[in-house]
This record gives sequence, structure tokens and C-alpha cells, in this order.
Amino acid sequence: MLTLLDEMLASHGPIGDEREIDAVVLREFDASGAHTWQDGMGNIVAHVPGKGPRVMVAAHKDELGMIVSHMRGDGSLKVKALGGAFPWKYGEGPLDVIADDGGIVRAVLSFGSYHTMSGPIGEFRRGERTPTWDDVMLFTGQSAEQLLEHGVHIGSRVVMARERKRLRRLPGGHIVGFGLDDRMGLAGLVFLLRQVMQETLAADLYLTVTTSEETGYLGAKRVAQVLRPEIVFALDTGPVTPDTPTRLDARPIIWYDEESPNSLPDCNTLLRLANKLGFGAQPVVYEYAGSDAGGVRRTGLADRSVALGFPRINSHGCEIAKAEALVNATRLLLAYLRQL
Repeated sequence: MLTLLDEMLASHGPIGDEREIDAVVLREFDASGAHTWQDGMGNIVAHVPGKGPRVMVAAHKDELGMIVSHMRGDGSLKVKALGGAFPWKYGEGPLDVIADDGGIVRAVLSFGSYHTMSGPIGEFRRGERTPTWDDVMLFTGQSAEQLLEHGVHIGSRVVMARERKRLRRLPGGHIVGFGLDDRMGLAGLVFLLRQVMQETLAADLYLTVTTSEETGYLGAKRVAQVLRPEIVFALDTGPVTPDTPTRLDARPIIWYDEESPNSLPDCNTLLRLANKLGFGAQPVVYEYAGSDAGGVRRTGLADRSVALGFPRINSHGCEIAKAEALVNATRLLLAYLRQL
């Protein structure tokens, strides 16, 4: 699972340009033998038919990034956020600008010289405010004409450089990477599909890789509008925050909040199954978090919605999680599907 996760982390997928991660998901879904398709919005679905309730399990493939908003004559770029990205989460360092043909043009996120007390740098040093994207310049070392020849222009997507996104390991079974949200969910979904293709489940199962989760759960809403599932699961990460009792460990997180208001029995079943499996789970009520399950719920496109996550810290930055949590959440979801 970690080998696949590493490949997925390295595969770019900013909102609106998800070609690289699409290729990996389609390869894995097709190899499973499941009936697989990609809709016009870009969502990828694998269907495992059954006579039981129609269940949609969603993990999103879009990642946070930037979009080029201005090109200067010297080849430097100005950008706006795609999703909830913040420049202080990225820091100065290399970025990948995705050209029209899928090629990469290197840029460096830059705030400018620290040796001044004037302008934005002075405001940062005095603690008056935090940096915004208006304070950031992307240095490319090329002219605007050269960038246009490479297929880089206003509207091009920008993401963290590939080598900074790759999976790294720390002691204690911890894994690190940019984009664990929600590449962990994608890896879990692939292994879930491999397993259910070897079994006979009651559920009429649709494993769905969604687009545009970070900008309003648009992909999940579209798939649910077409499929009309009875139950929607979001397989996502769960932020470990100081205002909740969550911990960074291997126990999956079950969202007992507005993401699952009509699914108390489902959440209770997950909690019971997690205890039976021996690793337990973390029930949580979030104030500032969302998932594809909640997005579908708010449109009334499913009877019940449930969010299940992998604990992680450093949301939308260099994220940290437990490798074992990836296995446990996948096992827990499989156990739930088996008892339907």
C-alpha cells in the first residue's frame, strides 16, 4: 500500500488538471477487472454489482495548488490559491508549473529578501500579519515569451515540486508527504476494490474517485446525482486538532458530526467493528472540517452519509500520519461492507 501511495503522492492532480493521478487510478481500477468508467466531469467509478443497498464510497483525487493569474515580462508569475492553500504552508522552495502538454516547468516560490523592514517583509517581521498569495512571486528564470512557448500561461496549474511530495518515513511507523489528503484515501480505495472483487458482497458497490472535493465537493455531488446511492462513504483523512480529542495514532477517525447526522447507527456499527477488529477507532465532532459525504448530504442525494478518516496533522501542508492507519481504515470499511 505504501508503494502505491508513494506513486500517487508523486502524481500531480491539482484541481482542473488531474491527468497524472487519473492515469494511475485508471490503471489500478482496470487491473482489478471491475467495470470502470470516467464521466465527463473527470470522476472515476468502479462498479461491483450486488443485490443489497446501493453504496458509494468516495475518495478525492484533487490536490491543493495554485493557478497562474499574471505573467510578467521577466517571466515571474503571480498565482492565486486553488482550494484552501496558504503560502506559509508551502514556504520558499521549488514548485512545478504544469504545461499544456503535461510537461513540467520549474519555478521557485519566493517572498523576497528578509533584510529589510519596509514593505510586506517588514510587516511579517513585526508580526503584523501573515503572508498572502499577493505577497508571493514565482521565479522561473525564463522570459514570458519562453514560458508561452513551453505552454505555460494564465490559467496554468502549479503544485508542490514532485521531489518534495514523495513519501518519507519517520520512526514510530509515521509517514510524511504533501497530499496525504487524500492520496491515502485513494490507496485505500484501490486495495478495497482488489479485495471486494474476490468476494461476494450484498452491497451494490460503486467505488468513486472524485474531482473538485476541495472546491465544494462538486465531483461527489455529480456522481451521487447520477447514481442515487442509499449510503455514501467518504474515505478521507481526519485532521488532528487541539479542539477535539483526536490523537495521531493508528485508530481510524469516525465523524460523528454534521457529515453524518442521519447515520448514527452506521457510525456506531463502525465503532463496534473497529473494537472487534482490535485496533479501535476515534469518534470525533468537528467544527471546521468537511468531506464528500457531507457535500452529498447537503444536497439530499443520499439517504445516509458517513465520513471515515486517517488521523493526520499539518493539514494542507507537509502532512504526517501513521502508516498502520491506512491499513486499519481500509479493513474497517471492508468489515462494514461485509455485514450489510
